[in-house]
Amino acid sequence: MLTFLARAIDESAAASIPADGYLEPPAGNFLVLSNVTGEVRVLDSKGLVLEKHLTYLPRIPLANLSADQLHALLETKTAYASLTAFGSSSGTNGQGVAVERELQDAWHQGSSLAGRIQTRLEILEDLRDYNNEIALLSGSLAAAGQYAANDIPINNRLTNRAATVVAAAAQVETAENYRATGGADAPQAEQQARQVYQATAARMERANDVAMVANGQIAGANQAITNHLARCAALAARLATHGINVSGVPPFSPIPPLTLQAEVDAERKTH
Repeated sequence: MLTFLARAIDESAAASIPADGYLEPPAGNFLVLSNVTGEVRVLDSKGLVLEKHLTYLPRIPLANLSADQLHALLETKTAYASLTAFGSSSGTNGQGVAVERELQDAWHQGSSLAGRIQTRLEILEDLRDYNNEIALLSGSLAAAGQYAANDIPINNRLTNRAATVVAAAAQVETAENYRATGGADAPQAEQQARQVYQATAARMERANDVAMVANGQIAGANQAITNHLARCAALAARLATHGINVSGVPPFSPIPPLTLQAEVDAERKTH
């Protein structure tokens, strides 16, 4: 366990609480712990990563940090952003407001600061994965539709090629029968019939190869759709365990940008 000797050092200035109660976001990333110092580069559900002398240090599990160290971590820019922002643009909607409220509730229900931070990070990661699966699902649906449209003429061509081969085979059989009767030009007629058959068979084989590729594309897109639907359902179920309600079945609505500073700033003010 790391013992506390730590504090976060802003490159510009330490966080302060003005008379109106507004708390400035952290501006620096330097963090000092008992046996390591460095710039906070990553904070996720797997832990904390510091950079020192252009080298990323081994990941530090959040469970190894004391409450005081976790408060110091909140005073770093990267950690603060990881806990308070979702999405790259501003503005939200009714769904976003509901999710923000649910995230606030989940934060307040945490029995410790470590638990609150860990749960917040896990939720935000699942929400990002959820949005990513929705985007991938949309792409797979579009691809499957395009492949299906392309498949119609491809399969029609294969059907026509197959019919041509059947007709050519019948011509070969007719030529063979004609030769059996001793027709004067029977050998030449049979040779021509066989040449036509071989050419049509080759065209059908090429058409079949194209059809197999097209059918494989459709199958792949449909399997991707199945996979994305399953992942959306699994993520929705996991988020529900934290009190976050998103749809597990179509139609899906991507989670809009969220702002979640209030509860984190309140935590900062208590220390």
